[in-house]
Amino acid sequence: MADLLPTKIQLTVVTRERKIIDAEVDEVILPASDGEIGVLPGHTPLLATLRIGQLRYRAGTKVERVVISWGFAEVLPDRVIVLAERGFLPTEIDRVAAEQERAAAEKEIAYLSSHDPEFARVEAKLEESIAMINVHRDH
Repeated sequence: MADLLPTKIQLTVVTRERKIIDAEVDEVILPASDGEIGVLPGHTPLLATLRIGQLRYRAGTKVERVVISWGFAEVLPDRVIVLAERGFLPTEIDRVAAEQERAAAEKEIAYLSSHDPEFARVEAKLEESIAMINVHRDH
């Protein structure tokens, strides 16, 4: 008798401070370092490194978004476990503060060479603020 494919995914997202998501979902879209990865129930197992960006998940017709900053994802046929450096729910995002952070990072990065050790730090602040603005806008 063939194994039945799972029909749902148990999604768990954990940061150093807390668990931010623990939900049964139909689909997960991860911001992997080489591009987005879409995961449906029954997905082939894999490990992925994650970049700063939006993690999206769908339960029924409702799509939710969170911002994650760096991390790893373990994908199994019936679950996705994300270990992220930082994570923000839409309700935790202050759009005005994110806009100010984006503007400050854009101003700072304009004066840095890509070889400057500070460049990567400022670029990460810029990417995270843009992701927060986009999640807040889409919420």
